[in-house]
Amino acid sequence: MLYLLQPQLEREERKEDVSMTKRILLLIAIAFAGFAGFLTGQVITEKMEIVKYSLPGSEDTVGEVETKEARKVLDDFYQSKVLQMGAEASPSNDVGARGRLMADHFIQVSERFGIGERLTKAQVLADTESGHMHMDHLKHDHIRLVAFGDNVVVVTGHSSSALHYNGKVDTADRVFGDTWVKLNGRWQQVEHCVASAPNGVTRGYE
Repeated sequence: MLYLLQPQLEREERKEDVSMTKRILLLIAIAFAGFAGFLTGQVITEKMEIVKYSLPGSEDTVGEVETKEARKVLDDFYQSKVLQMGAEASPSNDVGARGRLMADHFIQVSERFGIGERLTKAQVLADTESGHMHMDHLKHDHIRLVAFGDNVVVVTGHSSSALHYNGKVDTADRVFGDTWVKLNGRWQQVEHCVASAPNGVTRGYE
């Protein structure tokens, strides 16, 4: 009986060997694909280019670029001079100039003296015009530009100024983030986020 079963047992063993070999090959293929993906990620990371976009008073401004398309977007944004115009309009409290840079649905999220606010374009301009908020001077540095798609640029940085707000004066360092979108053929600011950093800045602002 064992003699008769021997060929069948051998065939089953061969099937198991083939099945095991297939599983091993599949695992190798999966591992290789994962490793290849890791290498691809590494290559993309290594392609990051830092491009200098010097601005008056903020000569260390740079853009983080990974693709030719992103470089094209940042070049267009920089050449529009909206950052320069904004930097000039804020310390001079130029309501008209600031308003032209803001989108109709602009939102400002800010922290002033430990209190948070979310203001519309109309509220920000009204505060500036009434003197409720004004600056004696403004300095920006550590500005970074990053493009998202073909019409969005996020700007982050550090600023210092003598900010007069609601009868108080704030001279603490601040960190900010702005979102700009190209709408109807021109770059417009859609959001401004700012917070005081009285203890200075650390990671990301080296």
